[in-house]
Amino acid sequence: MSGDRLTPDVRAFLRSEIDAAHGREVSFVARADGEGRIVEARVVARGTVDAVLALPGIAERGEMLLHNHPSGRLDPSGADLSVAARLHDGGIGFGIVNNDATACYVVVEIPRQRETTRLDPVDVAGMLAEHGPVARMLGAFEDRPSQRDMAAYTADVYNDGGIALLEAGTGVGKSFAYLVPALVWARENGERTVVSTNNINLQEQLVGKDLPILARALATGDHTPSFALLKGWRNYLCLARLEQALAGQDSMFDADRAAELESIAGWAARTGDGSLADLADEPSAEVWDSVAAESDLCTRLQCPHFERCFLFQARRRAAEADVVVVNHHLLASDLAVRMASDNWLEAAVLPPYRRLILDEAHHVEDVAATHLGAQVSALGVHRLLSRLERNGRGLLPTIAAELAGRNDLLAAASRDLVRQSLVDALASARAAADVLFATLGRHLDNAGSAGPLRLTDEFAAHPIWSEGLAVAFENLVIAFGRLRDGVETIADRLALEDAADRRVQLIAELRGVVRRLDTAAQALNAALRPPPGGPPAVRWLERRGRKSAHLALASVPLDLAPVLKENLFDRVTTVVLTSATLAASGDFGFLEERLGLDLPPSRVVIREVLPSPFDFPSQAVFGVPTDLPEPRDDESGHDAAVARVLIDLAHASDGGVFALFTSHGALRRTADAVRPRVGRWPLLVQGEGQRDHLLRRFRESGSAILLGTDSFWEGVDVPGRALRVLILAKLPFKVPTEPLTAARLERLEQRGENGFLRYLVPLAALKLKQGFGRLIRTRTDVGAVLLLDRRIVTRQYGRRMLEGLPRAASAIGNWDDVRRRCEDFFAEHGIGAPVP
Repeated sequence: MSGDRLTPDVRAFLRSEIDAAHGREVSFVARADGEGRIVEARVVARGTVDAVLALPGIAERGEMLLHNHPSGRLDPSGADLSVAARLHDGGIGFGIVNNDATACYVVVEIPRQRETTRLDPVDVAGMLAEHGPVARMLGAFEDRPSQRDMAAYTADVYNDGGIALLEAGTGVGKSFAYLVPALVWARENGERTVVSTNNINLQEQLVGKDLPILARALATGDHTPSFALLKGWRNYLCLARLEQALAGQDSMFDADRAAELESIAGWAARTGDGSLADLADEPSAEVWDSVAAESDLCTRLQCPHFERCFLFQARRRAAEADVVVVNHHLLASDLAVRMASDNWLEAAVLPPYRRLILDEAHHVEDVAATHLGAQVSALGVHRLLSRLERNGRGLLPTIAAELAGRNDLLAAASRDLVRQSLVDALASARAAADVLFATLGRHLDNAGSAGPLRLTDEFAAHPIWSEGLAVAFENLVIAFGRLRDGVETIADRLALEDAADRRVQLIAELRGVVRRLDTAAQALNAALRPPPGGPPAVRWLERRGRKSAHLALASVPLDLAPVLKENLFDRVTTVVLTSATLAASGDFGFLEERLGLDLPPSRVVIREVLPSPFDFPSQAVFGVPTDLPEPRDDESGHDAAVARVLIDLAHASDGGVFALFTSHGALRRTADAVRPRVGRWPLLVQGEGQRDHLLRRFRESGSAILLGTDSFWEGVDVPGRALRVLILAKLPFKVPTEPLTAARLERLEQRGENGFLRYLVPLAALKLKQGFGRLIRTRTDVGAVLLLDRRIVTRQYGRRMLEGLPRAASAIGNWDDVRRRCEDFFAEHGIGAPVP
């Protein structure tokens, strides 16, 4: 403990700043020289040291945080040690000085910068070459120059930092291209990469196929690459909550749900990972809500099941893995937690990371909007209230029964509180929720909106408030408050109980429900009457669910670009964004603007479109009939034309037809029109079976007709002859009245920009390219793509859309000519109706 670590100039500076603060705490960020002497310092905060953690990015790796102890005692407090540990994870040291800066105690030295081993991009690309380790492991080689180029670009951005935008055409093999440099970087530098995808199919491909192959191919005598799949908390079974549910099942569940709980208990003894995906049958929401892992209910190390905990086993594997695979929703949840807690250095939902790969990156904005906003539904509120009590079962009857076994005054008072105040508050909450959602439902119906209804600033003055909405909202908030106060009163009375006591565990469950009810109230407030002066948000009301529609409200930030740039893209050393559709008509500008990547200073260092290795001119024909009615001008005429084209092509190709629509209504109308005419070809219609089941039947049949809408435009992989014809019923423009779309268009119009050309056209171009990509999946695939919307050749914006599509042979003209061209193409490739 010495002042020798401080140069005279630094000592004088520290002393003067502390004197200016009248001897109270001041925090400084300091730099040290090669000898460890502090040669430079700057003030970053005044107040207790933990205030510094509320200033993300205030110190960088290789710096030290200093603060003074006014008492003159330099022993670190518990808060000091906590802050020091968090800073150390970020490569930052921590020290304490006295008020006159004559003594300095370094609690944690500045961690030595590990020497980074740079990747050789040529060597990395060579691993995917003909004689490389990957080809040797696969026992086969398919020349993919774009894959090797992508691997080299990824290696560059690992070496030098920054952001790479890499569009990889169908067949490039982008997952190997980004995983190889990520795994080699981990081997050389001991640093993990988080890989985030949008859909579960790609996650399963990465973890179940690609990573195991690469782990074997790239293993050395000293290192075997490791990887882990990490899911959100609620995907995992909590053994402690299962134990609690089993103990109280008589008062918590009816006979059917109790039997389901017993089945889950049997599965828990056998399962390897304890996640929902490992369950043969999806559990009911009521039972899973009672046994799923929840972060705010978890007692961590105090839990008797901690060593076997499925969630923490997964988190430990992730903490040790070279590559951690997640989905965009989990990544966005991690971001939301870090923003709320100002935690940028240690584990949150995910382990800390500095290297990030975003596959299917075109979905990031919409997923982030969901998690950085607020949502609430009638179904969600009623499920929470049912957890408290339903038909005489639930948490309230269970805690009342537990308290009945005790005779002391506190237990008796708590029992009376449950049976009187809490039960009454629950009834009030139910009644208020019923009135509130019924009132909003009538408002939605009266508006005549088939889809979501946007809530604008004018909604604050709508008569609905005086017609019962205001009273119902206030009553609901009051009832939630009574529930919270009652639960907290009981919790205070039982505060001295053993944490393992069942009553204490039940109170923790009650607190969890109440916290979620508070979150629901906040979401209702954000959607219905947001406080003035907040950031611009888009609010709407809608019905969700097909089988049993329920009312839902949402409020999401309008402009995510600066939020994503500041809190994600500027905080991660290396980011690779990839997808088959990033560039609209070859230009990345649209994506950069939406994600804030164009905001200064831009960190984008690589923008590349990596071409598909497929020979589209010989493998595919792209037809656009120009004599069909336009969908906007003559909907019924267009519907009839779609049905006619579909049947004509099914005859020409002997089935194997996949038709994509932009609305469920158009899909249903076409399904009804062609159903009596499909003959021997199985007709598979979205909504008449599970998505995966429909796709499996389509692949296995070889001659089926599959009709799908939004979710089928991407993530569908049907290589081989099962898919021979792809029909795109119309250009996939977003509905301009959809709330978020409408608000974004208004924002552009306010800036004097054309929202249609600046937003709707690029989005449609990207989605059209996604749809087109469903046809050709391998070098041997052949087939026809038909776009039944002549606007792509008659409108000026159509040229921009065409520029982004693969260069297939084209057939543009009246339907008879296009059909004959398709028939000739089928004949050339041995496709067609079998000879009778």
